[in-house]
Amino acid sequence: MSSASGADRELRRAVASDAAAITELVQRAYAHYPERIGVRPAPMDADYADEIARKEVWVAEGSGEIQAILVLRHEADHSFVDNVAVAPDAQGEGLGARLLTLAEARTAASGRREIRLLTNERMHENRALYAHLGWKQYDHRRDGGFSRVFFRKALRADGP
Repeated sequence: MSSASGADRELRRAVASDAAAITELVQRAYAHYPERIGVRPAPMDADYADEIARKEVWVAEGSGEIQAILVLRHEADHSFVDNVAVAPDAQGEGLGARLLTLAEARTAASGRREIRLLTNERMHENRALYAHLGWKQYDHRRDGGFSRVFFRKALRADGP
């Protein structure tokens, strides 16, 4: 685990030059999942240069390194967290929760009152985190070849 706490990390919007570091971080963060779920999780194959160009991509940076990322997209009536990933050596420091709180704030600021995400049914630690943070499961089904669990969170008009 790194020496800084998650609260000490700078959160900033990703820029094009971050794409390679984000790709590398996602590979490390998701490295244990292909064996567990039988396939590579979709975020492992995303084009992060394209994600940065088309969506809100945020990074948590400490000691000059990207240690966590958030990919957020806005739909007509809600926002969707496409990915939240934390480097293995920074897990357990609150970075994932901090980025999800940022996603909620960005969603509320955009005028949307609901935020959604999904995870693989076998990503038990993610499911536990989302439930702990007040997300509600609303669906569980096969989707895109994956067994996925869908979560949402209602937001107040004045923020998360």
